[in-house]
Order: sequence, then structure tokens, then C-alpha cells
Amino acid sequence: MDVYCPYCDAAQNIDHYDGFGYEEDVKQEMKCSECKKNFVFTTSISYDYEAEKADCLNGENHKYELTHTFPHEFSKMRCKYCDDERELTDKERTDFKIGTKESYFEKLT
Repeated sequence: MDVYCPYCDAAQNIDHYDGFGYEEDVKQEMKCSECKKNFVFTTSISYDYEAEKADCLNGENHKYELTHTFPHEFSKMRCKYCDDERELTDKERTDFKIGTKESYFEKLT
């Protein structure tokens, strides 16, 4: 449910087909599916923010984890706190049993 009809208070879903109803501060016309009266609505967009600690940005080590990428040869290591990414080291490739991008392309030929 997106809005209630201002006439009969019936719940109405806005059909966003073809981008309808997304433009802010413009009166959009709609017909109530219950009472069949026309009414207008406006759209406003809001943003919510959530803060998290990222000790790695304050001198601590990054906490890198393997990304879930397919094909696996394109996986990277991503910090779970700040999303910094880096390539896998040779040791990590061995530990995770992941080949190189070059080996992936060689398998294709």
C-alpha cells in the first residue's frame, strides 16, 4: 500500500509502470480503485543513514574476506568494515583453491 484515497480511505498502490509517480513535488493524478474518484498525490524521497565503526580507517588492520564472485577466478578480498577491495595474494589463491584470471581464460580456449 502506497497511499490512502482521500475520499474513501481505501488503500491504493501506485503503479510505477514507465516511471509514473517517481517525480518529486509534482501532482500526479490517480483514480481510486474503490470509489472511482480522481485524486492527486505528490512524491517525496527521503534518505536514512546508518553509522558503523570502521577501525581500519583509524589505524587498525582491514578485516578482508573473500568475495562471492563467479567465476571464482575474479574473486577479490573485501574489508568487511569499509569495503576496501584488493586482489588475492598468491598464498590466498592457493589457500582458497582459486586460479588466476589468466588460467580462467586459458580454460576457455
